Amino acid sequence: CYQLQRPIEPFLIQSLISSSSTPTTTVNETYGRLNSFFSAIQTIGSPLVGMLLDRIGIRMTSAMVYLSSALSYLILANANSMTALFASKIPTALQHAFLVAQATAACSTGGDEKGEEDEAKSTTNRARALARMTTAYTIGATVGPALGGYLATPGNVVEGVEGDLYRGARWAVVGSLVSVVISLLFLSDASSSSNAEKRSADSSPSPKSFVSQLQNSVSIALRCNLWPLLLVKIITGIASSIHSTALPLILSQQLNFDPSQLGIGMSIASFSVAAFGAVGVSPLVSTFGVQWLARVGLVFRGVSSVIAAIVITAAAAAAALSTATVASSRLVRDLAAVSVIHALSSHALATSLTTRTTGSVTVEERGALLGLEHGLFAIARIAGPALGTAILSAGYGGKKVGGGSFWSIALTCLFIDLGLVNSLLMYHDRAMIRRKRLGGKVA
Repeated sequence: CYQLQRPIEPFLIQSLISSSSTPTTTVNETYGRLNSFFSAIQTIGSPLVGMLLDRIGIRMTSAMVYLSSALSYLILANANSMTALFASKIPTALQHAFLVAQATAACSTGGDEKGEEDEAKSTTNRARALARMTTAYTIGATVGPALGGYLATPGNVVEGVEGDLYRGARWAVVGSLVSVVISLLFLSDASSSSNAEKRSADSSPSPKSFVSQLQNSVSIALRCNLWPLLLVKIITGIASSIHSTALPLILSQQLNFDPSQLGIGMSIASFSVAAFGAVGVSPLVSTFGVQWLARVGLVFRGVSSVIAAIVITAAAAAAALSTATVASSRLVRDLAAVSVIHALSSHALATSLTTRTTGSVTVEERGALLGLEHGLFAIARIAGPALGTAILSAGYGGKKVGGGSFWSIALTCLFIDLGLVNSLLMYHDRAMIRRKRLGGKVA
């Protein structure tokens, strides 16, 4: 449901600003502020959803998540001003379906490791579960952008009729309400119940209040084997947010992508992630390990940003000599291929990092940890859009500029990712030293 609106927002903002002569930097800055506001709201809600998973279980938390989503889309479907568009993001404080799905996968695997062999098996099973959960989740991400762009493009639904930028939001309301019913009917609290049984046998009582649970989450984050990985997650989130904010603006403003073209590119990338998660992640983790997967993901993600800059620069030069008002199908295919590389790299990185962090805590702590991780990632997305649009604004001031402005984005992301590769190598070396000294388990 969320994916229906992803390729539409840049066009919706331009429509609400309602001036074709408005400088693109104004649209860019508004788009950046909207994404930063959305991430700030998500930051507030992520730890809360993580606590709810531990307190009321997966089923009821999932229902609450989809109810909040339905409210958000209902406001969006009737938003006729920028104020209303910003207001539609407020209910998304609880819009964390992916967090709930991750918690279900993480809490259903592992927790009974008694040796290095069991630990390795548990790590592989958890990576497989997280990857396949992502595959199921990205089926919607595959269909959503293409469908949302199709519905919004003039003439696609009814010949000669102007495109409707709100049609996808109305569909999303219905889809979210259906998801509420599915959650209540088919999801169980088995994972939460098993955690409760394990807590009752534990000598240390679980936190009783939200304040104490929040304090517990902070103490988890500050553990010496977790905070470096969480810091890497924050920084990778900033780089990812810079890239994902800048690219749609470049494509829609400089290269004349329409909503359906923007949506189909997003859908192709999501489909590749779904396929990779289903069949590719588990063999790679089993063969090379999660540390290798994270480092390779960072390198390929940085390189893919540079390749995108090369493609965009060449396309902008060609567009300057052309009178076409819509991007060519070849350009759409080329950028879709680059987006696939970037998406697969990001997925490999995220899955490996989540596998490592969830393997570093007990099963009953994983809900709180995942809520904390999503909150930290949302904090990164507060800074990312503002940085991305600031870099673009510094690079050009209008539509009649070549694709060189994306180079600043690409090089920024490349330097961040390569720097993090070095950080992960240093962390792994320190972890191995600590393992040898303590003779214990280090995730």
